[in-house]
Amino acid sequence: MVRYSREEILDVATTVIDAQGIGVSTAKIVAAAGISNGTLFHYFPTKQALLDALYLYLKADLSAALGELDPASEPGARAALIWQRWCRWARAHPERHRVARLLHAAELVDPESLDEAAALFAPIDAVFVDARTSGDLVDMPLDYLASTIQAHLELAIDSDLTPDQQATAFAMAWASISTH
Repeated sequence: MVRYSREEILDVATTVIDAQGIGVSTAKIVAAAGISNGTLFHYFPTKQALLDALYLYLKADLSAALGELDPASEPGARAALIWQRWCRWARAHPERHRVARLLHAAELVDPESLDEAAALFAPIDAVFVDARTSGDLVDMPLDYLASTIQAHLELAIDSDLTPDQQATAFAMAWASISTH
């Protein structure tokens, strides 16, 4: 048996879940990692704990890839930078992107983990708040506007657009929620 770190187990879980779906057994993750059940359950006492940790791990990786944003820059410019970095991360880590989306869509992540992951993206929330404050956004609920941009972003990622096409897709998406 190979001794794996927590992060290495999460990486194996990402690969296995991407290939076999969320319903995959922990036994298959253990087998793929070449570890014992005891090792897996040392880090993750339940499958729920594994899924929650995996979601947070993937979201933290994405958040780190989004990097720092200059709060003094114009909200649209910050949003474009987030879009560009998110697309780059998804292209570089397609398994991670798919599994993070799958975990969220399946609604299997506990509320505390969802809240913890959401907190990682406070700079994105600030972009929407700043854009609303400056009058740059149409008069719709911020959650709706953020979901609109998210849907466009996922479409751009799924469409495997070139970087220039991604920039055009962002301009189209931002124009759909912007007052300008």
